[in-house]
Amino acid sequence: MPKNNLRIFIGPTDTARIGATLADAFRKRGLKVTVVSGELYYTQDGLKYDAVISRRGASIRRPRGMFQEIIKQLYHFLRFFCRHNTFIFISSNTLLQDNMDLPLLKLFGKKTIVWFMGSDIKHWESLEAAAKKAGLKYYASKVQGAGPEAFKQKLRRIRRLEKYVDYILTAPSDSQLITREYIRFCIPLDINNIRYNNTPNRIPIVVHAPTDDKVKGTPYVLEAVEQLKKEGYDFEFYLFRETSNTEVRETLTKADIAVDQLFGHSAGMFAVESMAAGCAVLGGNFPEFADVPRELPVIHTNPDNIYQNLKMLLENPQLRRELGEKGRKYVEKYHDSLKIADDFIKLLTTGKAERTYPAKQGT
Repeated sequence: MPKNNLRIFIGPTDTARIGATLADAFRKRGLKVTVVSGELYYTQDGLKYDAVISRRGASIRRPRGMFQEIIKQLYHFLRFFCRHNTFIFISSNTLLQDNMDLPLLKLFGKKTIVWFMGSDIKHWESLEAAAKKAGLKYYASKVQGAGPEAFKQKLRRIRRLEKYVDYILTAPSDSQLITREYIRFCIPLDINNIRYNNTPNRIPIVVHAPTDDKVKGTPYVLEAVEQLKKEGYDFEFYLFRETSNTEVRETLTKADIAVDQLFGHSAGMFAVESMAAGCAVLGGNFPEFADVPRELPVIHTNPDNIYQNLKMLLENPQLRRELGEKGRKYVEKYHDSLKIADDFIKLLTTGKAERTYPAKQGT
């Protein structure tokens, strides 16, 4: 399909600001885009959406509520179906319940992409086995403890998506259940929307902004901070919970060190934003499992070494500065939203992508 013919829909939910960021980059490339989100959260402040569509409410348990929800979904589906020829679904949610719109989109020749975000594709036992095989000691997931019925439902949804969508995007570390060829794209970031500052503070500033204390390892971070304070280390520590993304970004620009996820294996959105702002980052960086570029300048940190790694950065301003410089260059190379938009355009116009992974046997 020629680039100028693309009319793109992105939604109907947004995760990690990906949908809105990608839509803005597409528009800068001259494309027509509609971006939609579900309920808005504090992390989405400052973003522009063409529509906000609330997903099912409690009333859906009643027949009247179910009927109203079906009518609402059909209305939105027809509204976007007529205006777009390309659909990028952020996570496994599509416009109709149980992905019933996918056969129709395929029948009418609409291009479709699903970008799995993590919990919508992970299965705990499969994740655990793959992590252990790679030698990763610590890992966590919101899907831990999900029962067999939840797994069956997830697997049915994945197989349905595999059957109908044109392209699947996910990370290799999340791909245990995928049986089709898939593509890896990096998280898009508007790098011009984060001010870079790499001048070390006399009194270092450390930032931690968990969206989930358990997954991010927040108790271990707080324990390390308390211990270092007791030992006389002079630094400021900011813990952000349910804080607007604008405020977090402004603080990162002033900060020296950012602590991301201690149970992670690669850089999450907070780590990417921190690198763009010029911070040295402690967090997940396990290339053997995550298949991330080897030059990712994140010091791999887990509950065993958070104290030592944080202490090392507090004692070494030159190392902080070097990591901050490398981080900004890394983000400019791999996460620039305009480059990610170009990758999507290439995929949609030629059917080719840079990082494609073969199908697996699956579960």
